[in-house]
Amino acid sequence: MASSPWNQKSNFRARSNSLPSRPHPLIPQIDEHLCRLKSNEANSSSSPSIVEKLSGLRDLYELVDSFLQLPLTQKSLTQQCNDKQVNELLNGSLRLLDVGGVARDALLRAKEDNQELQSILRRRRGDDAGFTNEAKEYLASRKKAKKIINKSLRDLKSKCNSENDVEATFSMLR
Repeated sequence: MASSPWNQKSNFRARSNSLPSRPHPLIPQIDEHLCRLKSNEANSSSSPSIVEKLSGLRDLYELVDSFLQLPLTQKSLTQQCNDKQVNELLNGSLRLLDVGGVARDALLRAKEDNQELQSILRRRRGDDAGFTNEAKEYLASRKKAKKIINKSLRDLKSKCNSENDVEATFSMLR
């Protein structure tokens, strides 16, 4: 009985590549938040836009945290990264938390000062001296908060500019 080519066993094995064909759903969301924050960077610094930026930063941080908690990401970090890259990634995350905390504290302080000033305006209709002192204190606290936020942002930008490996690390995690 003649054997046909279909009945013969082949001498090689077929390999399949089991890599995911598309990225994890969190990656496009992270990219979208990054693009949105970068595009908002040039916008004005009015209160609503600052609140929106901080909210976007919080959402980005939560997405990155979720991404880092994925088993595949943790496996990739343990297999492909050295300690220096992991520490840089974690330090960057902590710096973002610090800046977000400073900005949140400054905004809460500004909100409290604003409410206090409004309360003084309602109570002291005729007392101009008391109002003047409170207004000066309010303006001083606003100036101090602005100075603290600007210092934090300068520090963050200088550290981000000095660390070019973050993009490479993030692209490796993708």
